[in-house]
Amino acid sequence: MIDNPYPDKWQDLQLGVKRIFRNVGLSSQIEVDIPTPRGSVNIDVLAIDGRSLDNIKYIVECKNWGSSIPQSVVHSFTTVMHETGANVGFIISKHGLQSGAKEYTRNTNIVGLTYLEFQQRYFEAWWTRYFCPRVGDAADRVFQYTEEFGSYRDREYNKLSQENKDLFDQLRSEYRVSSFMLAMFNAASLSPMINTGTLLNPPSDLESFKIEVLSNITPGVTWYGTTFRELLDGILQYCIDAEESFNLLFGRYIFDTAPISGVGIDGPSI
Repeated sequence: MIDNPYPDKWQDLQLGVKRIFRNVGLSSQIEVDIPTPRGSVNIDVLAIDGRSLDNIKYIVECKNWGSSIPQSVVHSFTTVMHETGANVGFIISKHGLQSGAKEYTRNTNIVGLTYLEFQQRYFEAWWTRYFCPRVGDAADRVFQYTEEFGSYRDREYNKLSQENKDLFDQLRSEYRVSSFMLAMFNAASLSPMINTGTLLNPPSDLESFKIEVLSNITPGVTWYGTTFRELLDGILQYCIDAEESFNLLFGRYIFDTAPISGVGIDGPSI
């Protein structure tokens, strides 16, 4: 999935939940003290959807226990939910809730999830709002070198020595298709009207995405990673290395001084 669904430490579980919330566009913090009628209460993760009309507030209890969560934990969490005015509450754990705890949460705004289920719940939003834009932005910096028509690039190209022109032509041939295809990952966020077919559909699993999509975009490249976040890091590094190969020929990233600047590859803070 997005991250390792079985973190070793509870701190990793907290940080993972916070990071996924931030990746999909919510503000999120860990270890937050919230005032209540009975005094301050410490929340493992607090997330707020600032784009919603009512600033929907999520509070999360993280339990990295080796067993299922009993009903007593849910009882205590219910009190916290009422006193903090949260809209949605998650109890996220390794092994989910015990049967009595599940029954207790029925028809409430409390949801018990394993960390794997939490990632599955938010995967489509993470894919659309984080994975695809970051890949597209990074690849677009390479695509500016490889695209068919680029008057500014061509003027800079003509300043190169013949040796570097030959090297540029080789690089352009190597990365022309992959930079275009990877840059298309950001097409939907730039304009929802652009038809990208099935390219940007959230994949069903990691290995199928490597074989059916990435292997066709980047023939000869072996992709590693056991989570989508690790794979994302690998794709971004591929784009960074490709861009740097072009930059070395010119001594800089030439589009920083072009009439239209290049797009940065940094994503939302985590």
